[in-house]
Amino acid sequence: MALVGARMEAVAPKRSFFGPDYLLLLALVAIAAALHVWIVAHTKVTARDSIGFARLALRIQSPESSNPERPEDPTRMKIDVVKESQHPPGYPLAVWMTAKFVRQTIVPAMPGGLYSSLQLAETTLLATQIASAIAAVLLVIPMYVTGRMLFGRVAAFAGTLLFQVIPVPAQITSDGLTEGAYLLGGATALMFAVRAMRNPGVGGFLLTGLAIGASYLVRPEAMILGVGVGLVAAYQGFQRRWPRDLTLGRLAALGVGVMLVAGPYMLAIGGISNKPSPKELLNPTPDPRTKLWKGQAAAPPAMQAVAGGAIFAKWMNPPIEGHAGRLLWGAEATAIETTKSLHYLPAAFAFFALIAFRKRIATEPALWTLLAIGGLNAILLTYLGARVGYVSERHTVLLVMIGCLLAGGSLESIAAALGRLPVVGAFWSGKFGVPALLVILVGIALPSTLRPLHANREGFKDAGIWLGERVTKNDTVIDPFCWSEWYAGRTLYFVPADPGEPEITWAIVDDKLRDDDHERLPRMDAARNVVNDGRSEVVYCWPEGSTKETAKVKVYKLVRKKGP
Repeated sequence: MALVGARMEAVAPKRSFFGPDYLLLLALVAIAAALHVWIVAHTKVTARDSIGFARLALRIQSPESSNPERPEDPTRMKIDVVKESQHPPGYPLAVWMTAKFVRQTIVPAMPGGLYSSLQLAETTLLATQIASAIAAVLLVIPMYVTGRMLFGRVAAFAGTLLFQVIPVPAQITSDGLTEGAYLLGGATALMFAVRAMRNPGVGGFLLTGLAIGASYLVRPEAMILGVGVGLVAAYQGFQRRWPRDLTLGRLAALGVGVMLVAGPYMLAIGGISNKPSPKELLNPTPDPRTKLWKGQAAAPPAMQAVAGGAIFAKWMNPPIEGHAGRLLWGAEATAIETTKSLHYLPAAFAFFALIAFRKRIATEPALWTLLAIGGLNAILLTYLGARVGYVSERHTVLLVMIGCLLAGGSLESIAAALGRLPVVGAFWSGKFGVPALLVILVGIALPSTLRPLHANREGFKDAGIWLGERVTKNDTVIDPFCWSEWYAGRTLYFVPADPGEPEITWAIVDDKLRDDDHERLPRMDAARNVVNDGRSEVVYCWPEGSTKETAKVKVYKLVRKKGP
């Protein structure tokens, strides 16, 4: 104190959040919750892939019922189900816990008994939607905080709101899929990473690693986040912007955080992932779509029944010969699907942000982190498209989240540019310019976002309910789309193998049976064979009152007489 020559004073830490931030966050949570409640309430059927996650949640709940060879196997445990599953356990565990709440609050009010197969099918699928939607609502917090640190309050609100309202992310995160939980972990990791780049320390990198590990337990590609953060941190050390010994400590903390969460699962399965996609990426074939397009031909019927690629995707059709051509196609497919998922105009705004922030991008490691993760994701999607032959909208959600943050950050620059226009420039440069741009983006998106999910597939649910009262365990059911078998109660815990010589075969088809868009469904050819068999007959038509000629969904019944 004598050396300083004055009394030492305690300096309060600098605040980054103020009253308006909390009000904006509250508004975002309210908007997100209302939007996801609307979408869930107006869903006709969930996405086909949600059935697999619902089944896995039921298998975790009742592992003794998940062995197709021994339907009541008391030796099976939850860890056995986790080890056998292709998918990481994070999201199915969330569905399992959510389903308990759903059944306690919803099922008792439903007629027909507490644990009827139909109620079990419906409530578990509802739980897949609720679990994902809750994660999507919570996602507004790390997204807003990240946008606030990078671009400011207005941009953070705009970018977060855009992600919640544009159709693809809003519907995917309400559709019983992993994206909500995956992005919640990814956005949290990104938030900690941006903060760690601005205020470097072991604790920040440890938190980033923990969040990445949590996201990995939902989707293995979450490791992209770790690679992106690690590359930026390593570059800082290589350029001596950070002391190299401290850089090594921070990288070690990042790795430790990831392994603390992800390590036990990796040890349990003896690898990084059980999913076939990583193996396919390292195992090129003459036709990269062979296994995903027509299903695994050598697999047993129970596996074939659930194989097949994504419906909402860009497919390589016909296959392209030559690695250079495939890479170009993969890059094009990634750009097209990402632009579509960003709902076009926000994609243009995000690209404008890259130009407007070019000076900041050249000097700011926090922005490098954002762009490194996005760039690595784009490279992976390009490689995926080249090797596997398709790029799905679901694959682009991390890019879309980053794009929305950039689009939100661009609004002030775009409003300033519009302010130089004659006549209307005064409006755009005024206080209403940025809000007007945001209203336009939201207004363009909402009509598509609020459409009922999968309304064109509702008939498969009704066909399944009808079928559940008539099919027996000795029958064969050929359901390329999987919904009807699920609602009939046949595939709740596993997909049963087809009997050797069934007397009765049922096939569920839609009015697009000859549409090449469904060629990738591995059971479609078998369904065609039933339809074209002269002995089969249409026994159910949907909608109710429709005829064989006008029905959108039909159930065919084929009876093969046995004996003389």
